[in-house]
Amino acid sequence: MQLSEFCEGIQLNDMARRQLEAYVMEESDYLEHKRHFLADRHSFFERVTGEEGYRQRLLYLFARFAVDAYEEYRVRGIPEDVYFDTFSDIRIWSEVCRRDYGVYGIEEYGWLQEHVRLRLFRLGRLQFQPYAFESDMKVNGLLIEKNQVVLNVHIPEGEPLTPEEVDRSFRLARTFFRGIPPIFTCRSWLLYPGLANILSLESNILRFQRLFSIYEVDETSREAEQRIFIRTASDPSEYGEQTSLQRAAKAYLLAGGKLGRGCGVYIPDSE
Repeated sequence: MQLSEFCEGIQLNDMARRQLEAYVMEESDYLEHKRHFLADRHSFFERVTGEEGYRQRLLYLFARFAVDAYEEYRVRGIPEDVYFDTFSDIRIWSEVCRRDYGVYGIEEYGWLQEHVRLRLFRLGRLQFQPYAFESDMKVNGLLIEKNQVVLNVHIPEGEPLTPEEVDRSFRLARTFFRGIPPIFTCRSWLLYPGLANILSLESNILRFQRLFSIYEVDETSREAEQRIFIRTASDPSEYGEQTSLQRAAKAYLLAGGKLGRGCGVYIPDSE
């Protein structure tokens, strides 16, 4: 896998691609960065983020880490489309960095480390990450034990969250993770019950939410505002109204409503 092929595969923006291809780093320096990342990620990020232009450097490094991960994907027999779909997050977060900081780079480095360590995979519309459940819990008559490995679900930015694509992703996950019981957990603003106050009952978000048994709600989270308005403000009147969701959410907040985050478990019916 060459860097140019990788950029093409994740459909990286042309400007970001030219930036990557022009980035200068001695191979010995790259190998030292990679060694440091693998040995101690905390001190690695602390060191790199203390340098000027760290966002552009992290874009280069994560792209190289992803290219290096290709061989392990092949060894494990993971399809190439899963490889490119998973690492398309580099494209997504490089564009978010451009929007927020004016440069193509990476700021969500703590998140992307999961991808290059092969701890997270995108299967269709959704991303899945095996992890140990944090406590004993009974859901729909089924006991989930503390430290039992389940599949955490993440929803990347992008295409509509249609029921058809969501169902397809869960089916792909059940095949991909054959050794893990099909128990899916999610921690997201999309699972906040209060969204029913601003969305149509047939909205894709609420259809997704209704798949899950909500077991915890965080009323203090500002994740919903960050995702809906691309920022958080102390006064809701400062928020924009470019989309119908923004208009509904802003009106709801101005009326004293809250937007938080929910945690839920989804266990598909046996087939």
